[in-house]
Amino acid sequence: MPNFGFKHSEESRKKMSSSHKGKPFVGEHLINFNKARWGRVQSEATKNKISQKNKGKSKGIKRSMEFRKNLSEKRKGKNNPMYIDGRTPQNDIARQGMEIHLWREAIFQRDNYIDQKTGIRGGVLRAHHIQNFAQYPELRLAIDNGITLSKKSHEEFHKIYGIKNNTREQMNEFLYG
Repeated sequence: MPNFGFKHSEESRKKMSSSHKGKPFVGEHLINFNKARWGRVQSEATKNKISQKNKGKSKGIKRSMEFRKNLSEKRKGKNNPMYIDGRTPQNDIARQGMEIHLWREAIFQRDNYIDQKTGIRGGVLRAHHIQNFAQYPELRLAIDNGITLSKKSHEEFHKIYGIKNNTREQMNEFLYG
């Protein structure tokens, strides 16, 4: 019996085998079927029969762009079947806007794509808010409230100082301290 990564005892294998009433396990059946098909090539006649059988069958419904846009609009917000009133916090909505993406790019360009902790250029970078994003909504898009950190430096900062109540003094201590 092939081993699919499971470690069943001999007793439980016998129980499972008897519960199938003499039929092979699905796994065994598929392995045997696939082994029988290995190396076989379909004849042109067989390929033509399959092609003729599938002619005229659509491979999914093709919808116009207008139809798809209308459907999208109809399913937004409260009309979406998965909608739960007030579930998406305003901070999450703000993090997904175009303005925050532009802010992030501006921070990277200002810092020349260099991690301000290690001085290494490039890699996986994070635009970090010096004053918390959630606590200081008026500073969310302020260029002087951002700094470029690598993913590793960013995680290290939050490991030391936590994710709330972060201050400029903590950042200065982290960078130069």
